[in-house]
Amino acid sequence: MLPVNYDARSVQQEINKTNESVRTLSQFIPMIPLSYPPVEALAGYLAMSNGTGGGFNGSSGAGLYRYTGSTWAFVG
Repeated sequence: MLPVNYDARSVQQEINKTNESVRTLSQFIPMIPLSYPPVEALAGYLAMSNGTGGGFNGSSGAGLYRYTGSTWAFVG
């Protein structure tokens, strides 16, 4: 959790902790890489892209994405 008064270092630390949590979680929840994102996704959905199809944020390539409610955001 970020402190009330935060700086770039604390934001980066929080991002790193989140990234490590996702890596740990992916060891227990297998995700099949997809060419295209799930249809009718809801905000908060997670999906793994194989980097070959459309619909995900194509510039980020393969990896984990989170649906924001309007677009797929690259997580890592």
